[in-house]
Amino acid sequence: MSGTVSNTIAGEGSLLFLSFLFGIALMLLYDVLRVFRRMIKHGTIFMAVEDVFYWALCAVGIFAMLYQENDGLLRWFVIVGVAVGMLLENSLISPFVVRVFVRIFGTLQKIIGKILRVLTRPLKKVFIFFRKQLKKVKKAIKIGLSKE
Repeated sequence: MSGTVSNTIAGEGSLLFLSFLFGIALMLLYDVLRVFRRMIKHGTIFMAVEDVFYWALCAVGIFAMLYQENDGLLRWFVIVGVAVGMLLENSLISPFVVRVFVRIFGTLQKIIGKILRVLTRPLKKVFIFFRKQLKKVKKAIKIGLSKE
């Protein structure tokens, strides 16, 4: 015995590592969804639809990974690798990622909101001016019609 690892075992080890990384990537994608949910509040039904799409995407992604890397054979260690990657990312990385990106996007949202308010202020004044003029025209037409 030469002490080298067989190609089959090496391939399965790399598949396990790939599934672990894939689990981390799936949870990072869910973190994006969490940030979106914190930035834009929405109801339970919309959240349920988002979750259905997310898990369908996960299933397709895992199937595609298994198909490409393992000829479509279901290996339980791959599912365990994905689950462990997801659990580790969710417990170690996710709290910081979500918190940081919510702060970043919240700050950007405030800045963009202020810029838009400054840019739309002249339009608002023009809108108010025209609304007053239209009210005057409406009043004149009403007076004209009531004299007839």
